[in-house]
Amino acid sequence: MPNDDSTAASGAEEFVELEIELAAPLDPEQEKNLRDALARLDEKTFASSDIGAEKISLSYDPTRTHKDELLGLIKQAGGKLKYVESEGSPLLEE
Repeated sequence: MPNDDSTAASGAEEFVELEIELAAPLDPEQEKNLRDALARLDEKTFASSDIGAEKISLSYDPTRTHKDELLGLIKQAGGKLKYVESEGSPLLEE
């Protein structure tokens, strides 16, 4: 069976954990916009995601996206960043 690149694993050894604390809670419309934006990324990008009104936790494949792109999506949705912490695959986070 041929390998379809869109469904193949990326080969990333580990996922990057990203914890974001927001300066102000997301309102329901902002949260929906963020969920929609993240859903447009490759379905294999995230091992897990938890989006709350004041805190967002993402575990992502650094070969499919990067921290700056994710933070940009949060800002575009109306999120105001207070604190960001990232762990794992530091060489691939660029």
